[in-house]
Amino acid sequence: MDDATFRRNFFRALNDMALEPDDTRYVPIYDDTRIAADDPVAMMQTTVEWTIETSVQLFSGFRGTGKSTELRRLRKRLRDAGYIVLLFDAEDYLNLSIPVDVPDFLLAVAGAVGEKVVEEGLLPDDPAKLSYWERFEGFLKRIRVPEVSAEVNTGLVKVGAKANLRSDPEFTRMLQQRMTGHLGAFVDDVRGYMHDVSMALRSAHPDAEGVVLIVDSIEHIRGISNNAEEVQRSVESLFAVHASKLHFKGFHLIYTVPPWLKVLFPGLSSLYEPGGVQVLPTLKVCGRDGRQPFEPGLEIMERVVAHRGDWQRLLSPEQLRHVTLQSGGHLRDLLRILADLLRRTTKLPVTDELVQRTLAAARNEFLPIAEDDARWLAQIAGDNSVALPDVDRLPTLARFLDTHLVLCYRNGEEWYNVHPLIREEVLREASPSRP
Repeated sequence: MDDATFRRNFFRALNDMALEPDDTRYVPIYDDTRIAADDPVAMMQTTVEWTIETSVQLFSGFRGTGKSTELRRLRKRLRDAGYIVLLFDAEDYLNLSIPVDVPDFLLAVAGAVGEKVVEEGLLPDDPAKLSYWERFEGFLKRIRVPEVSAEVNTGLVKVGAKANLRSDPEFTRMLQQRMTGHLGAFVDDVRGYMHDVSMALRSAHPDAEGVVLIVDSIEHIRGISNNAEEVQRSVESLFAVHASKLHFKGFHLIYTVPPWLKVLFPGLSSLYEPGGVQVLPTLKVCGRDGRQPFEPGLEIMERVVAHRGDWQRLLSPEQLRHVTLQSGGHLRDLLRILADLLRRTTKLPVTDELVQRTLAAARNEFLPIAEDDARWLAQIAGDNSVALPDVDRLPTLARFLDTHLVLCYRNGEEWYNVHPLIREEVLREASPSRP
């Protein structure tokens, strides 16, 4: 294979996407106990299998750390164990840039369940009758909410409600406001629907061990500059204040949540016993001081790259080690840096100068850093903690975590560090001696 074809094929293989466990690019990271003493997927599976009929768990994963891939591993393991498993992305049904509340969230969940049952052919007899979009129209007529009814009275309610929920912020806000006085009735209606679906699935599949619903991508909820705090507060309210409304008889449920939610609400796990909250951390490639390499982490990251292509044709072992350390163990960053390196080079293997130039380009994506941010980031780098000094600072902390300026690790306990690409810049900018 000539160099140009190799570069193109390797570049395509580095594409960041959720992988199925049988994909040749998949690496079973958590089979190595040196990486993590506990496999979060195995923990969630055990909770499902040991809990009778109904359970609710939260899964907190940092963007780009392989969370969606690990959820697909969980789906396969549960299906192999005899469970019916439905998985959907919340961003396909909700507008994740505006506040979320119980009515729109439950409408999305119920609507998605009906669609997934149909898509996967799980019910033999007219499964379209189980669509919640049509049932929702009937509920609106019963409680007489004309403002919301008008929005979905298009003759194609399924299209109207689903499309409006995802793309029309005004529809979502009106739904939240008008349903306030009918919330109890709406929750009961959704619960009744979910129970009907679970009973139909059990009847059609009598040998199934149970029904599992996995709701992915909720952690993608983030506001924009003028509503960030409102959006974050809405997520806290949904999963903390209204936790009891997220349980459905006959279903084992797993919801993904933003990593900052645990920081804001330390007692979150107690609301979701026995499973609580499982966290998928960044892969540790260095110690807390940012200097001592963690060899098992470097080895597993090398395996991840090797499953994508013949990396030794691109760069040397020393160069890959350096790039991996600079990625901080963040899978998406590592793959993105290597893809950029492939785009920039015209000659193989690459030079040290090109590696440094590519890393500089990745670093520039984080810059500039405001002085106030630099001071807080330097504090995080110093004590490996993200203790929230004031709830008003939550939007800033959420931004640090969402954009992986700050990375979360776990070895016995959770700890945090500033991304290696900007660590020196942060310490320099926060230094008291800086002019």
